[in-house]
Amino acid sequence: MKIESCTTPKYRDLSQPGDDILVVLPQCLYAVFDGATDTAGVMVQGESPGRLAARQAALAMVRYASAPDHVQASAHELMQAMNQSIARGLAAAGAGSVRAGTTVAMVEDAGDQLHFLIVGDSGIRINGRELLRIHKDIDLIYTAGRGAVFRLLQARGWSGDALEQQTRQLVFKGLAQADPALLAASEVAQVLALAQAACAPRLQPDAIAQVPQLLLAGIAGGQYGYCNRAGHSLGYAVLDGTHTQGPDVLSLSRRKSEVHSIELFTDGYLSCPAGTSVRDWEDEFFRVEAEDFHKCGAFAGVKGSSSSQFSDDRSVLTVHFH
Repeated sequence: MKIESCTTPKYRDLSQPGDDILVVLPQCLYAVFDGATDTAGVMVQGESPGRLAARQAALAMVRYASAPDHVQASAHELMQAMNQSIARGLAAAGAGSVRAGTTVAMVEDAGDQLHFLIVGDSGIRINGRELLRIHKDIDLIYTAGRGAVFRLLQARGWSGDALEQQTRQLVFKGLAQADPALLAASEVAQVLALAQAACAPRLQPDAIAQVPQLLLAGIAGGQYGYCNRAGHSLGYAVLDGTHTQGPDVLSLSRRKSEVHSIELFTDGYLSCPAGTSVRDWEDEFFRVEAEDFHKCGAFAGVKGSSSSQFSDDRSVLTVHFH
């Protein structure tokens, strides 16, 4: 087999680690974990909560897969083990009340079978064709709101890093916090209306009704109420030390003889390349950067790039079986 990997933090100067973690146990386990960005800037013993969650979840899966007598576990049992590890890690750091979460995309090599598990918006591609990737609806709301704010400020003459920073802050902290000198009440109402109209064809009624409230509260004040929440279309799954549930949990198996390659990647990669090597993924990444640097066009998202940061950490792990 041939194994390649690449993980790059969002900080262009590599001054700080990202929140992604890779696991490579040849002929055993392959996984990528994407720790959730902490909007409050909290650190736990010098480490971001997202990285702590990703690391603790990864350690749980290494312990599971490397045990010589381990028995194949269900998706529920694997998620439970990762959540328990995250909870223990937070408790050991005296940070039990800190919000810390992570995604996972993992493949367990069980001899003649490959077992796949995805929680959240990290993805897996099988044989360069079959894409397993789930997007959460709540991101559509903040993406629509960010686009409306970005274009409004841009039309007013804002540009470059200042434009990205101001837009990002308004989306993360919420439009209710906007300085009236920056966004008048009428402009906030305009942004809410534009975002709601943009989301209307793509979201369920229970979600469309929440668009204004969520944008006013921001990601920091609005999104987390839907974390592992059942019974609402905006609910999304995350490994956070509690009980993981949501539509973005996927578990399946494939006969190993039918699989020639697997690619596991975090959402810092906004599109998939035609090829299946790490170089292909990196080339595609920089193509997207050149086409939509601000992430307000064809590759719209909740964060854009700046002169000092990419829009997100990115990691890819490829395995080619021969």
